[in-house]
Amino acid sequence: MSGNSRSDIVEGLKASIPVVLSSAPFGMLFGALAVKNGFTPFEAIFMSATVFAGASQMVGLELFGTKVAPWLIVLSIFAVNFRHVLYSAAVGGMFRPWGALRAGIAFFLLVDPQFAETERRRE
Repeated sequence: MSGNSRSDIVEGLKASIPVVLSSAPFGMLFGALAVKNGFTPFEAIFMSATVFAGASQMVGLELFGTKVAPWLIVLSIFAVNFRHVLYSAAVGGMFRPWGALRAGIAFFLLVDPQFAETERRRE
């Protein structure tokens, strides 16, 4: 993987367009369902910003409205998202030179399409 030249950044932005276009409808759906299930718009946005994982957001959304113990909600979300731990382990060596803060942000933003593209480029 090369450095952060202007052309690398432009290439990355172009490659992210399909991800953004496919994520936008999901975000709108989640927001609508969250508000329908009693979340305020702020709470829905906050959950999207902090959880940042589609399937886990839907699991959490369904469980928050029930009388399930909070630890079970957290455990369920973790189980659904465990693949991200594996993704991070697979690409962690690539992020090592970036420093802790930048690598942490990259791990947080690492979702299925980005992982697939990272693996494709590595081959």
